[in-house]
Amino acid sequence: MLRVLCLALALQAVLGGNLVQVLQSEGESTLVSLVQKAGLADALGQGTFTIFAPTNAAFAKLPADLLASLSNDVDALANVLKYHVVQGSIRKQDASNEAQLDTLAGKKIRLNIYSHNNEVTVEGSKITDFDLRADNGYVHIIDTVMLPPEGSIVDIVAGATELSTLLSKVKAANLVSALQGDALTVFAPTDDAFARLGTTVLNNLANDPKLLKEILEYHVVPHTEYSAGLYNREYVRTLDTRHDVIRIGVSGSSVYANNAKVTKADINASNGVVHIIDHEHIMLRVLCLALALQAVLGGNLVQVLQSAGESTLVSLVQKAGLADALGQGTFTIFAPTNAAFAKLPADLLASLSNDVNALANVLKYHVVQGSIRKQDASNEAQLDTLAGKKIRLNIYSHNNEVTVEGSKITHFDLRADNGYVHIIDTVMLPPEGSIVDIVAASSQLSTLLSKVKSANLVSALQGDALTVFAPTNDAFARLGTHVLHNLANNPTLLKEILEYHVVPHTEYSAGLYNREHVRTLDTHHDVIRLGVSGSTVHVNNAQVVKADINASNGVVHIIDHVLIPLRFLGSAIFGKK
Repeated sequence: MLRVLCLALALQAVLGGNLVQVLQSEGESTLVSLVQKAGLADALGQGTFTIFAPTNAAFAKLPADLLASLSNDVDALANVLKYHVVQGSIRKQDASNEAQLDTLAGKKIRLNIYSHNNEVTVEGSKITDFDLRADNGYVHIIDTVMLPPEGSIVDIVAGATELSTLLSKVKAANLVSALQGDALTVFAPTDDAFARLGTTVLNNLANDPKLLKEILEYHVVPHTEYSAGLYNREYVRTLDTRHDVIRIGVSGSSVYANNAKVTKADINASNGVVHIIDHEHIMLRVLCLALALQAVLGGNLVQVLQSAGESTLVSLVQKAGLADALGQGTFTIFAPTNAAFAKLPADLLASLSNDVNALANVLKYHVVQGSIRKQDASNEAQLDTLAGKKIRLNIYSHNNEVTVEGSKITHFDLRADNGYVHIIDTVMLPPEGSIVDIVAASSQLSTLLSKVKSANLVSALQGDALTVFAPTNDAFARLGTHVLHNLANNPTLLKEILEYHVVPHTEYSAGLYNREHVRTLDTHHDVIRLGVSGSTVHVNNAQVVKADINASNGVVHIIDHVLIPLRFLGSAIFGKK
Protein backbone atom coordinates (compact mmCIF):
# COMPACT_ATOMS: atom_id res chain seq x y z
CA MET A 1 0.00 0.00 0.00
CA LEU A 2 1.04 3.64 -0.46
CA ARG A 3 2.17 4.31 3.14
CA VAL A 4 4.45 1.25 3.08
CA LEU A 5 5.94 2.34 -0.25
CA CYS A 6 6.58 5.83 1.10
CA LEU A 7 8.17 4.34 4.23
CA ALA A 8 10.38 2.10 2.10
CA LEU A 9 11.59 5.04 0.01
CA ALA A 10 12.18 7.10 3.13
CA LEU A 11 14.21 4.29 4.72
CA GLN A 12 16.24 3.89 1.55
CA ALA A 13 17.08 7.61 1.59
CA VAL A 14 18.16 7.34 5.24
CA LEU A 15 20.06 4.07 4.92
CA GLY A 16 21.81 5.12 1.70
CA GLY A 17 24.27 2.81 -0.01
CA ASN A 18 26.04 3.05 -3.31
CA LEU A 19 24.42 2.16 -6.60
CA VAL A 20 25.35 -1.53 -6.49
CA GLN A 21 24.02 -1.81 -2.94
CA VAL A 22 20.73 -0.20 -4.00
CA LEU A 23 20.47 -2.73 -6.85
CA GLN A 24 21.06 -5.53 -4.34
CA SER A 25 18.38 -4.15 -2.04
CA GLU A 26 15.97 -4.08 -5.01
CA GLY A 27 16.58 -7.81 -5.60
CA GLU A 28 17.98 -7.38 -9.13
CA SER A 29 20.38 -10.28 -8.63
CA THR A 30 21.03 -10.94 -12.33
CA LEU A 31 22.22 -7.39 -13.00
CA VAL A 32 24.33 -7.32 -9.81
CA SER A 33 26.03 -10.62 -10.67
CA LEU A 34 26.77 -9.46 -14.23
CA VAL A 35 28.12 -6.12 -12.97
CA GLN A 36 30.45 -8.05 -10.67
CA LYS A 37 31.42 -10.48 -13.46
CA ALA A 38 32.32 -7.56 -15.74
CA GLY A 39 34.45 -5.97 -13.01
CA LEU A 40 32.33 -2.81 -12.85
CA ALA A 41 31.18 -2.97 -9.22
CA ASP A 42 34.02 -0.87 -7.82
CA ALA A 43 33.76 1.73 -10.60
CA LEU A 44 30.00 2.14 -9.99
CA GLY A 45 30.69 2.66 -6.31
CA GLN A 46 32.74 5.78 -7.08
CA GLY A 47 31.67 8.91 -8.97
CA THR A 48 28.08 9.93 -9.66
CA PHE A 49 25.98 7.87 -12.07
CA THR A 50 22.44 7.07 -13.16
CA ILE A 51 21.71 3.44 -13.93
CA PHE A 52 18.80 2.25 -16.06
CA ALA A 53 18.57 -1.17 -14.43
CA PRO A 54 16.93 -4.13 -16.22
CA THR A 55 14.97 -6.45 -13.95
CA ASN A 56 15.70 -10.15 -13.56
CA ALA A 57 12.69 -10.74 -15.82
CA ALA A 58 14.19 -8.41 -18.45
CA PHE A 59 17.35 -10.51 -18.60
CA ALA A 60 15.22 -13.66 -18.75
CA LYS A 61 13.62 -12.30 -21.96
CA LEU A 62 17.00 -12.30 -23.73
CA PRO A 63 17.69 -15.28 -26.00
CA ALA A 64 19.53 -17.88 -23.92
CA ASP A 65 22.43 -18.08 -26.40
CA LEU A 66 22.92 -14.30 -26.32
CA LEU A 67 22.97 -14.21 -22.52
CA ALA A 68 25.43 -17.11 -22.48
CA SER A 69 27.62 -15.35 -25.06
CA LEU A 70 27.70 -12.15 -22.99
CA SER A 71 28.52 -14.11 -19.85
CA ASN A 72 31.50 -15.67 -21.64
CA ASP A 73 32.82 -12.41 -23.12
CA VAL A 74 33.70 -9.93 -20.38
CA ASP A 75 34.42 -7.06 -22.77
CA ALA A 76 31.13 -7.45 -24.64
CA LEU A 77 29.26 -7.81 -21.34
CA ALA A 78 30.90 -4.66 -19.94
CA ASN A 79 29.95 -2.74 -23.10
CA VAL A 80 26.28 -3.74 -22.80
CA LEU A 81 26.19 -2.88 -19.09
CA LYS A 82 27.90 0.49 -19.66
CA TYR A 83 25.17 1.22 -22.21
CA HIS A 84 22.80 1.33 -19.22
CA VAL A 85 24.88 3.85 -17.24
CA VAL A 86 24.94 7.65 -17.58
CA GLN A 87 27.36 10.05 -15.85
CA GLY A 88 25.69 12.28 -13.25
CA SER A 89 22.30 12.26 -11.53
CA ILE A 90 19.26 12.10 -13.86
CA ARG A 91 15.88 12.09 -12.15
CA LYS A 92 12.41 11.68 -13.61
CA GLN A 93 11.85 15.43 -13.42
CA ASP A 94 14.92 15.93 -15.64
CA ALA A 95 13.49 13.79 -18.47
CA SER A 96 12.19 15.36 -21.67
CA ASN A 97 10.84 13.81 -24.85
CA GLU A 98 13.50 12.85 -27.42
CA ALA A 99 16.30 13.81 -24.98
CA GLN A 100 19.49 11.83 -25.55
CA LEU A 101 21.95 10.87 -22.83
CA ASP A 102 25.59 9.93 -23.23
CA THR A 103 26.35 6.49 -21.78
CA LEU A 104 29.61 5.05 -20.50
CA ALA A 105 29.59 2.81 -23.60
CA GLY A 106 30.15 5.91 -25.76
CA LYS A 107 26.70 5.72 -27.37
CA LYS A 108 23.58 7.74 -26.66
CA ILE A 109 20.27 6.48 -25.29
CA ARG A 110 16.97 8.20 -26.06
CA LEU A 111 14.19 9.10 -23.64
CA ASN A 112 10.59 9.31 -24.80
CA ILE A 113 7.54 10.53 -22.91
CA TYR A 114 4.09 9.42 -24.12
CA SER A 115 1.42 11.65 -22.60
CA HIS A 116 -1.60 9.53 -23.54
CA ASN A 117 -0.59 6.66 -21.22
CA ASN A 118 2.04 8.40 -19.06
CA GLU A 119 4.75 5.98 -20.16
CA VAL A 120 8.40 7.01 -20.12
CA THR A 121 10.80 4.86 -22.13
CA VAL A 122 14.52 4.67 -22.68
CA GLU A 123 15.40 3.15 -26.05
CA GLY A 124 11.83 1.85 -26.08
CA SER A 125 12.16 0.04 -22.74
CA LYS A 126 9.52 1.08 -20.20
CA ILE A 127 10.81 2.70 -17.02
CA THR A 128 8.70 0.98 -14.38
CA ASP A 129 10.22 2.57 -11.22
CA PHE A 130 11.93 5.95 -11.01
CA ASP A 131 14.39 7.73 -8.76
CA LEU A 132 15.69 4.96 -6.49
CA ARG A 133 18.25 7.04 -4.67
CA ALA A 134 21.80 5.95 -3.85
CA ASP A 135 24.67 7.79 -2.17
CA ASN A 136 26.20 8.36 -5.57
CA GLY A 137 23.31 8.69 -8.00
CA TYR A 138 20.00 7.22 -9.02
CA VAL A 139 18.58 3.94 -10.28
CA HIS A 140 15.59 3.66 -12.67
CA ILE A 141 14.14 0.17 -13.19
CA ILE A 142 13.41 -0.85 -16.81
CA ASP A 143 11.60 -3.86 -18.26
CA THR A 144 13.88 -4.71 -21.19
CA VAL A 145 17.64 -5.06 -21.59
CA MET A 146 18.96 -2.38 -23.97
CA LEU A 147 21.42 -3.55 -26.60
CA PRO A 148 23.61 -0.95 -28.34
CA PRO A 149 22.24 -0.32 -31.86
CA GLU A 150 24.18 -1.54 -34.85
CA GLY A 151 24.11 1.80 -36.65
CA SER A 152 21.63 4.24 -38.16
CA ILE A 153 18.25 3.39 -39.66
CA VAL A 154 19.91 3.02 -43.08
CA ASP A 155 22.45 0.63 -41.56
CA ILE A 156 19.63 -1.43 -39.99
CA VAL A 157 17.84 -1.67 -43.35
CA ALA A 158 21.07 -2.52 -45.16
CA GLY A 159 21.83 -5.26 -42.62
CA ALA A 160 18.47 -7.04 -42.95
CA THR A 161 18.19 -9.50 -45.84
CA GLU A 162 14.37 -9.23 -45.81
CA LEU A 163 14.60 -5.46 -46.46
CA SER A 164 16.80 -5.53 -49.57
CA THR A 165 14.02 -4.23 -51.83
CA LEU A 166 13.37 -1.34 -49.46
CA LEU A 167 17.07 -0.48 -49.47
CA SER A 168 17.19 -0.42 -53.27
CA LYS A 169 14.05 1.78 -53.42
CA VAL A 170 15.47 4.19 -50.81
CA LYS A 171 18.60 4.57 -52.92
CA ALA A 172 16.60 4.98 -56.14
CA ALA A 173 14.52 7.75 -54.52
CA ASN A 174 17.62 9.51 -53.13
CA LEU A 175 16.28 9.18 -49.60
CA VAL A 176 19.41 7.88 -47.88
CA SER A 177 20.38 11.29 -46.45
CA ALA A 178 16.81 11.95 -45.24
CA LEU A 179 16.88 8.70 -43.27
CA GLN A 180 20.07 9.84 -41.55
CA GLY A 181 18.11 12.57 -39.73
CA ASP A 182 17.41 12.21 -36.02
CA ALA A 183 14.33 11.01 -34.12
CA LEU A 184 12.67 9.01 -36.91
CA THR A 185 10.33 6.02 -36.95
CA VAL A 186 10.35 3.83 -40.05
CA PHE A 187 7.67 1.25 -40.84
CA ALA A 188 9.81 -0.95 -43.09
CA PRO A 189 8.06 -3.20 -45.65
CA THR A 190 9.66 -6.57 -46.33
CA ASP A 191 10.66 -7.86 -49.75
CA ASP A 192 7.45 -9.94 -49.74
CA ALA A 193 5.43 -6.79 -49.02
CA PHE A 194 6.84 -5.12 -52.14
CA ALA A 195 6.27 -8.29 -54.16
CA ARG A 196 2.56 -8.14 -53.23
CA LEU A 197 2.28 -4.88 -55.21
CA GLY A 198 2.78 -6.85 -58.43
CA THR A 199 5.13 -6.28 -61.32
CA THR A 200 3.01 -3.57 -62.98
CA VAL A 201 2.93 -1.37 -59.89
CA LEU A 202 6.63 -1.98 -59.21
CA ASN A 203 7.45 -1.00 -62.80
CA ASN A 204 5.35 2.16 -62.45
CA LEU A 205 7.24 3.09 -59.28
CA ALA A 206 10.58 2.40 -60.95
CA ASN A 207 9.60 4.76 -63.77
CA ASP A 208 8.30 7.52 -61.48
CA PRO A 209 10.94 8.47 -58.85
CA LYS A 210 8.73 11.28 -57.50
CA LEU A 211 5.87 8.89 -56.83
CA LEU A 212 8.28 6.37 -55.29
CA LYS A 213 9.68 9.07 -52.99
CA GLU A 214 6.18 10.04 -51.82
CA ILE A 215 5.29 6.44 -51.00
CA LEU A 216 8.57 5.77 -49.16
CA GLU A 217 8.24 8.99 -47.12
CA TYR A 218 4.76 7.80 -46.15
CA HIS A 219 6.54 5.07 -44.16
CA VAL A 220 8.53 7.57 -42.08
CA VAL A 221 7.27 9.38 -38.96
CA PRO A 222 9.33 12.42 -37.82
CA HIS A 223 9.53 11.35 -34.16
CA THR A 224 10.24 8.11 -32.36
CA GLU A 225 7.22 5.88 -31.82
CA TYR A 226 8.16 2.79 -29.82
CA SER A 227 5.58 0.06 -29.16
CA ALA A 228 5.13 1.29 -25.60
CA GLY A 229 3.80 4.58 -26.97
CA LEU A 230 1.45 3.24 -29.66
CA TYR A 231 -2.27 3.04 -29.00
CA ASN A 232 -5.37 1.84 -30.83
CA ARG A 233 -6.81 4.31 -33.37
CA GLU A 234 -3.79 6.60 -33.10
CA TYR A 235 -3.12 8.72 -36.18
CA VAL A 236 0.46 9.74 -36.90
CA ARG A 237 1.58 12.15 -39.61
CA THR A 238 4.36 11.15 -41.96
CA LEU A 239 7.16 12.79 -43.94
CA ASP A 240 5.47 12.73 -47.35
CA THR A 241 4.69 16.03 -49.05
CA ARG A 242 1.22 16.47 -47.56
CA HIS A 243 2.03 14.81 -44.24
CA ASP A 244 -0.60 12.13 -44.78
CA VAL A 245 -1.55 10.08 -41.73
CA ILE A 246 -1.20 6.39 -41.03
CA ARG A 247 -3.66 4.79 -38.65
CA ILE A 248 -2.31 2.63 -35.83
CA GLY A 249 -4.35 -0.36 -34.65
CA VAL A 250 -3.43 -2.17 -31.44
CA SER A 251 -5.12 -5.44 -30.46
CA GLY A 252 -3.41 -7.29 -27.63
CA SER A 253 0.19 -7.81 -28.69
CA SER A 254 -0.59 -7.22 -32.39
CA VAL A 255 0.08 -3.82 -33.95
CA TYR A 256 -1.15 -2.66 -37.35
CA ALA A 257 -0.19 0.37 -39.42
CA ASN A 258 -3.08 0.88 -41.85
CA ASN A 259 -3.53 -2.62 -43.35
CA ALA A 260 0.00 -3.78 -42.52
CA LYS A 261 0.89 -5.90 -39.51
CA VAL A 262 4.08 -5.17 -37.57
CA THR A 263 5.99 -8.45 -37.69
CA LYS A 264 9.05 -7.24 -35.78
CA ALA A 265 8.95 -4.18 -33.56
CA ASP A 266 11.31 -1.82 -31.78
CA ILE A 267 14.56 -2.36 -33.68
CA ASN A 268 16.74 0.36 -32.22
CA ALA A 269 18.87 2.55 -34.44
CA SER A 270 21.21 5.37 -33.45
CA ASN A 271 18.74 7.87 -34.92
CA GLY A 272 15.37 6.29 -34.16
CA VAL A 273 13.49 3.03 -34.41
CA VAL A 274 12.43 0.57 -37.12
CA HIS A 275 9.28 -1.57 -37.17
CA ILE A 276 9.13 -4.24 -39.90
CA ILE A 277 5.71 -4.59 -41.61
CA ASP A 278 4.21 -7.15 -43.97
CA HIS A 279 2.45 -4.84 -46.45
CA GLU A 280 3.42 -1.78 -48.43
CA HIS A 281 1.65 1.49 -47.51
CA ILE A 282 0.10 3.57 -50.28
CA MET A 283 -1.74 6.72 -49.20
CA LEU A 284 -5.27 7.15 -50.52
CA ARG A 285 -4.51 10.00 -52.93
CA VAL A 286 -1.62 8.06 -54.50
CA LEU A 287 -3.75 4.91 -54.61
CA CYS A 288 -6.36 6.84 -56.62
CA LEU A 289 -3.59 7.85 -59.04
CA ALA A 290 -2.45 4.23 -59.29
CA LEU A 291 -6.02 3.13 -60.07
CA ALA A 292 -6.30 5.80 -62.73
CA LEU A 293 -3.06 4.58 -64.30
CA GLN A 294 -4.35 1.03 -64.21
CA ALA A 295 -7.54 2.09 -66.00
CA VAL A 296 -5.41 3.57 -68.78
CA LEU A 297 -3.12 0.53 -68.97
CA GLY A 298 -6.06 -1.92 -69.17
CA GLY A 299 -5.77 -5.70 -69.41
CA ASN A 300 -8.28 -8.49 -68.87
CA LEU A 301 -9.34 -9.66 -65.42
CA VAL A 302 -6.58 -12.24 -65.03
CA GLN A 303 -3.96 -9.69 -66.10
CA VAL A 304 -5.33 -7.19 -63.55
CA LEU A 305 -5.07 -9.88 -60.85
CA GLN A 306 -1.47 -10.49 -61.89
CA SER A 307 -0.65 -6.79 -61.76
CA ALA A 308 -2.24 -6.59 -58.30
CA GLY A 309 0.22 -9.26 -57.14
CA GLU A 310 -2.40 -11.88 -56.20
CA SER A 311 -0.27 -14.79 -57.40
CA THR A 312 -2.06 -17.51 -55.40
CA LEU A 313 -5.44 -16.73 -56.93
CA VAL A 314 -3.98 -16.47 -60.43
CA SER A 315 -2.23 -19.84 -60.11
CA LEU A 316 -5.43 -21.50 -58.80
CA VAL A 317 -7.52 -19.94 -61.59
CA GLN A 318 -5.06 -21.38 -64.10
CA LYS A 319 -5.04 -24.78 -62.32
CA ALA A 320 -8.84 -24.91 -62.47
CA GLY A 321 -8.82 -24.10 -66.19
CA LEU A 322 -10.77 -20.86 -65.74
CA ALA A 323 -8.23 -18.35 -67.10
CA ASP A 324 -9.53 -18.37 -70.68
CA ALA A 325 -13.17 -18.16 -69.58
CA LEU A 326 -12.44 -15.12 -67.39
CA GLY A 327 -10.73 -13.44 -70.31
CA GLN A 328 -13.99 -13.48 -72.29
CA GLY A 329 -17.35 -12.02 -71.31
CA THR A 330 -17.90 -9.40 -68.59
CA PHE A 331 -17.40 -10.36 -64.94
CA THR A 332 -16.80 -9.01 -61.48
CA ILE A 333 -14.31 -10.92 -59.32
CA PHE A 334 -14.15 -10.72 -55.55
CA ALA A 335 -10.47 -11.61 -55.32
CA PRO A 336 -8.95 -13.05 -52.12
CA THR A 337 -5.42 -11.87 -51.39
CA ASN A 338 -2.45 -14.19 -51.04
CA ALA A 339 -2.77 -13.67 -47.28
CA ALA A 340 -6.44 -14.72 -47.44
CA PHE A 341 -5.50 -18.05 -49.01
CA ALA A 342 -2.74 -18.44 -46.41
CA LYS A 343 -5.42 -18.23 -43.68
CA LEU A 344 -7.14 -21.36 -45.00
CA PRO A 345 -6.34 -24.62 -43.16
CA ALA A 346 -3.42 -26.24 -44.97
CA ASP A 347 -5.30 -29.51 -45.47
CA LEU A 348 -8.28 -27.70 -47.04
CA LEU A 349 -6.06 -25.78 -49.45
CA ALA A 350 -4.24 -29.00 -50.37
CA SER A 351 -7.58 -30.79 -50.89
CA LEU A 352 -8.81 -28.04 -53.22
CA SER A 353 -5.55 -28.07 -55.14
CA ASN A 354 -5.97 -31.83 -55.70
CA ASP A 355 -9.65 -31.67 -56.75
CA VAL A 356 -10.07 -29.51 -59.84
CA ASN A 357 -13.88 -29.62 -59.76
CA ALA A 358 -14.09 -28.56 -56.10
CA LEU A 359 -11.48 -25.86 -56.71
CA ALA A 360 -13.38 -24.52 -59.73
CA ASN A 361 -16.61 -24.44 -57.69
CA VAL A 362 -14.97 -22.37 -54.92
CA LEU A 363 -13.39 -19.97 -57.42
CA LYS A 364 -16.66 -19.55 -59.35
CA TYR A 365 -18.28 -18.62 -56.02
CA HIS A 366 -16.10 -15.47 -56.18
CA VAL A 367 -17.23 -14.47 -59.70
CA VAL A 368 -20.39 -12.59 -60.72
CA GLN A 369 -21.65 -12.00 -64.26
CA GLY A 370 -21.49 -8.34 -65.37
CA SER A 371 -19.79 -5.24 -63.98
CA ILE A 372 -20.51 -4.48 -60.33
CA ARG A 373 -18.81 -1.37 -58.93
CA LYS A 374 -18.74 -0.02 -55.39
CA GLN A 375 -21.42 2.52 -56.27
CA ASP A 376 -23.74 -0.36 -57.25
CA ALA A 377 -23.53 -2.01 -53.82
CA SER A 378 -26.45 -1.88 -51.39
CA ASN A 379 -26.90 -3.42 -47.97
CA GLU A 380 -28.24 -7.02 -48.01
CA ALA A 381 -28.02 -7.14 -51.83
CA GLN A 382 -27.45 -10.65 -53.16
CA LEU A 383 -25.52 -11.43 -56.32
CA ASP A 384 -25.70 -14.61 -58.40
CA THR A 385 -22.31 -16.27 -58.78
CA LEU A 386 -21.02 -18.61 -61.48
CA ALA A 387 -21.17 -21.38 -58.86
CA GLY A 388 -24.96 -21.13 -58.88
CA LYS A 389 -25.15 -19.73 -55.34
CA LYS A 390 -25.73 -16.19 -54.14
CA ILE A 391 -23.30 -14.00 -52.22
CA ARG A 392 -24.47 -11.23 -49.92
CA LEU A 393 -23.17 -7.66 -49.69
CA ASN A 394 -23.35 -5.73 -46.43
CA ILE A 395 -22.57 -2.08 -45.80
CA TYR A 396 -21.75 -0.99 -42.24
CA SER A 397 -22.02 2.79 -41.98
CA HIS A 398 -20.37 3.17 -38.57
CA ASN A 399 -16.95 2.04 -39.84
CA ASN A 400 -17.48 2.35 -43.62
CA GLU A 401 -16.81 -1.35 -44.10
CA VAL A 402 -18.32 -3.21 -47.05
CA THR A 403 -18.34 -6.99 -46.87
CA VAL A 404 -19.23 -9.85 -49.15
CA GLU A 405 -20.26 -12.97 -47.23
CA GLY A 406 -18.57 -11.33 -44.23
CA SER A 407 -15.22 -10.87 -45.98
CA LYS A 408 -13.98 -7.28 -45.97
CA ILE A 409 -13.56 -5.63 -49.35
CA THR A 410 -10.22 -3.85 -48.91
CA HIS A 411 -9.86 -2.36 -52.43
CA PHE A 412 -12.66 -1.57 -54.85
CA ASP A 413 -13.10 -1.11 -58.57
CA LEU A 414 -9.83 -2.35 -60.04
CA ARG A 415 -10.82 -1.95 -63.65
CA ALA A 416 -10.14 -4.46 -66.38
CA ASP A 417 -11.05 -4.46 -70.06
CA ASN A 418 -13.86 -6.91 -69.30
CA GLY A 419 -15.05 -6.08 -65.80
CA TYR A 420 -13.95 -5.21 -62.29
CA VAL A 421 -11.91 -6.72 -59.46
CA HIS A 422 -12.57 -6.08 -55.76
CA ILE A 423 -9.92 -7.30 -53.34
CA ILE A 424 -11.17 -9.21 -50.26
CA ASP A 425 -9.40 -10.39 -47.11
CA THR A 426 -10.93 -13.86 -46.68
CA VAL A 427 -11.61 -16.75 -49.05
CA MET A 428 -15.37 -17.34 -49.35
CA LEU A 429 -16.53 -20.94 -49.14
CA PRO A 430 -20.02 -21.85 -50.44
CA PRO A 431 -22.38 -22.36 -47.47
CA GLU A 432 -23.64 -25.84 -46.65
CA GLY A 433 -27.30 -24.86 -46.46
CA SER A 434 -29.62 -22.60 -44.51
CA ILE A 435 -29.25 -21.55 -40.88
CA VAL A 436 -31.36 -24.55 -39.83
CA ASP A 437 -29.10 -26.83 -41.87
CA ILE A 438 -26.01 -25.35 -40.18
CA VAL A 439 -27.52 -25.91 -36.73
CA ALA A 440 -28.66 -29.44 -37.61
CA ALA A 441 -25.21 -30.40 -38.90
CA SER A 442 -23.36 -29.26 -35.76
CA SER A 443 -23.15 -31.81 -32.93
CA GLN A 444 -22.52 -29.02 -30.40
CA LEU A 445 -25.85 -27.37 -31.33
CA SER A 446 -28.14 -30.40 -30.96
CA THR A 447 -29.93 -28.97 -27.90
CA LEU A 448 -30.61 -25.73 -29.79
CA LEU A 449 -32.04 -27.74 -32.70
CA SER A 450 -34.42 -29.64 -30.42
CA LYS A 451 -35.55 -26.39 -28.76
CA VAL A 452 -36.13 -24.73 -32.15
CA LYS A 453 -38.32 -27.66 -33.18
CA SER A 454 -40.20 -27.60 -29.84
CA ALA A 455 -40.95 -23.90 -30.24
CA ASN A 456 -42.05 -24.34 -33.90
CA LEU A 457 -39.39 -21.88 -35.05
CA VAL A 458 -37.94 -23.88 -37.95
CA SER A 459 -39.90 -21.95 -40.60
CA ALA A 460 -38.99 -18.60 -39.01
CA LEU A 461 -35.29 -19.48 -39.30
CA GLN A 462 -35.74 -20.13 -43.00
CA GLY A 463 -36.38 -16.41 -43.56
CA ASP A 464 -33.72 -14.32 -45.28
CA ALA A 465 -31.04 -11.96 -43.89
CA LEU A 466 -30.86 -13.34 -40.36
CA THR A 467 -28.13 -13.44 -37.74
CA VAL A 468 -28.34 -16.20 -35.15
CA PHE A 469 -26.29 -16.23 -31.95
CA ALA A 470 -26.37 -20.00 -31.37
CA PRO A 471 -25.82 -21.33 -27.82
CA THR A 472 -23.94 -24.61 -27.52
CA ASN A 473 -25.20 -27.71 -25.70
CA ASP A 474 -22.95 -26.72 -22.79
CA ALA A 475 -24.55 -23.28 -22.75
CA PHE A 476 -28.00 -24.82 -22.28
CA ALA A 477 -26.63 -27.21 -19.64
CA ARG A 478 -25.40 -24.19 -17.66
CA LEU A 479 -29.03 -23.10 -17.19
CA GLY A 480 -29.58 -26.09 -14.89
CA THR A 481 -32.29 -28.74 -14.92
CA HIS A 482 -34.82 -26.51 -13.14
CA VAL A 483 -34.71 -23.74 -15.77
CA LEU A 484 -34.64 -26.26 -18.63
CA HIS A 485 -37.71 -27.93 -17.11
CA ASN A 486 -39.51 -24.56 -16.92
CA LEU A 487 -38.72 -23.85 -20.58
CA ALA A 488 -39.93 -27.30 -21.64
CA ASN A 489 -43.25 -26.64 -19.89
CA ASN A 490 -43.69 -23.12 -21.30
CA PRO A 491 -43.45 -23.13 -25.12
CA THR A 492 -44.32 -19.42 -25.31
CA LEU A 493 -41.46 -18.50 -23.00
CA LEU A 494 -39.10 -20.82 -24.88
CA LYS A 495 -40.07 -19.18 -28.19
CA GLU A 496 -39.45 -15.69 -26.74
CA ILE A 497 -36.00 -16.67 -25.48
CA LEU A 498 -35.00 -18.36 -28.74
CA GLU A 499 -36.18 -15.37 -30.80
CA TYR A 500 -33.99 -13.19 -28.55
CA HIS A 501 -31.02 -14.94 -30.20
CA VAL A 502 -32.09 -13.88 -33.71
CA VAL A 503 -31.36 -10.50 -35.33
CA PRO A 504 -33.41 -9.64 -38.46
CA HIS A 505 -30.41 -8.56 -40.54
CA THR A 506 -26.93 -9.95 -41.17
CA GLU A 507 -24.31 -8.90 -38.65
CA TYR A 508 -20.88 -10.23 -39.59
CA SER A 509 -17.86 -9.70 -37.34
CA ALA A 510 -16.57 -6.95 -39.61
CA GLY A 511 -19.68 -4.91 -38.81
CA LEU A 512 -19.79 -5.41 -35.06
CA TYR A 513 -18.56 -2.68 -32.75
CA ASN A 514 -18.16 -2.17 -29.03
CA ARG A 515 -21.31 -1.12 -27.14
CA GLU A 516 -23.49 -1.71 -30.19
CA HIS A 517 -27.13 -2.48 -29.36
CA VAL A 518 -29.11 -4.60 -31.83
CA ARG A 519 -32.80 -5.41 -31.69
CA THR A 520 -33.98 -9.01 -31.89
CA LEU A 521 -36.98 -10.97 -33.15
CA ASP A 522 -38.67 -11.54 -29.78
CA THR A 523 -42.10 -9.98 -29.18
CA HIS A 524 -40.80 -6.78 -27.57
CA HIS A 525 -37.78 -6.55 -29.90
CA ASP A 526 -35.48 -6.49 -26.88
CA VAL A 527 -31.89 -5.45 -27.52
CA ILE A 528 -28.69 -7.40 -27.07
CA ARG A 529 -25.52 -5.53 -26.24
CA LEU A 530 -22.29 -6.28 -28.07
CA GLY A 531 -18.87 -5.94 -26.52
CA VAL A 532 -15.84 -5.97 -28.81
CA SER A 533 -12.30 -6.08 -27.43
CA GLY A 534 -9.64 -6.91 -29.99
CA SER A 535 -10.66 -10.20 -31.59
CA THR A 536 -13.01 -11.12 -28.70
CA VAL A 537 -16.75 -10.50 -29.06
CA HIS A 538 -19.32 -10.72 -26.28
CA VAL A 539 -23.09 -10.73 -26.63
CA ASN A 540 -24.54 -9.70 -23.26
CA ASN A 541 -22.79 -12.16 -20.92
CA ALA A 542 -21.96 -14.70 -23.66
CA GLN A 543 -18.74 -14.94 -25.64
CA VAL A 544 -18.68 -15.73 -29.34
CA VAL A 545 -16.61 -18.92 -29.61
CA LYS A 546 -16.94 -19.35 -33.38
CA ALA A 547 -17.93 -16.49 -35.66
CA ASP A 548 -19.12 -15.90 -39.21
CA ILE A 549 -20.48 -19.31 -40.19
CA ASN A 550 -22.12 -18.52 -43.51
CA ALA A 551 -25.55 -19.83 -44.33
CA SER A 552 -27.59 -19.36 -47.50
CA ASN A 553 -29.94 -17.05 -45.58
CA GLY A 554 -27.60 -15.29 -43.16
CA VAL A 555 -24.89 -15.95 -40.63
CA VAL A 556 -24.42 -17.95 -37.43
CA HIS A 557 -22.19 -17.06 -34.48
CA ILE A 558 -21.78 -19.78 -31.84
CA ILE A 559 -21.89 -18.53 -28.22
CA ASP A 560 -21.14 -20.11 -24.84
CA HIS A 561 -24.17 -18.90 -22.82
CA VAL A 562 -27.92 -18.77 -23.40
CA LEU A 563 -29.25 -15.20 -23.67
CA ILE A 564 -32.36 -14.40 -21.62
CA PRO A 565 -34.11 -11.01 -21.84
CA LEU A 566 -34.31 -9.34 -18.46
CA ARG A 567 -38.12 -9.23 -18.64
CA PHE A 568 -38.26 -13.05 -18.86
CA LEU A 569 -35.55 -13.85 -16.33
CA GLY A 570 -38.02 -14.38 -13.45
CA SER A 571 -40.24 -16.62 -15.55
CA ALA A 572 -37.28 -18.73 -16.63
CA ILE A 573 -36.04 -19.19 -13.07
CA PHE A 574 -39.31 -19.43 -11.14
CA GLY A 575 -41.58 -20.83 -13.83
CA LYS A 576 -44.01 -17.92 -13.73
CA LYS A 577 -45.89 -16.63 -16.77
